Amino acid sequence: MADATIKVSPETRDRLAALAAARGTTIGTQVALLVEQQPTAEQIAERVAEGRRLLREHFGMTLPDADLDKGPDLLQRVYDIAAADVRAKVTPRRSA
Repeated sequence: MADATIKVSPETRDRLAALAAARGTTIGTQVALLVEQQPTAEQIAERVAEGRRLLREHFGMTLPDADLDKGPDLLQRVYDIAAADVRAKVTPRRSA
């Protein structure tokens, strides 16, 4: 594949050069590595869908996608639901 030229500010070029030198690579290799680390919107959507599928299939999560999309406190809500499910399944012991 033929090389291409991209325009960046001198500051960005210098930063890329410093990153590449520190890693023993070229600027082109460093740009390629940086790009490979950034998922596309499609890849992010696939990861989200797979994560939700796993939560539902393996952990019994019942939240609909609309609820999952509501906010950053998703993990805490999942923990709360899981804890409530466990509490509902455990019968309290009676003291003798």
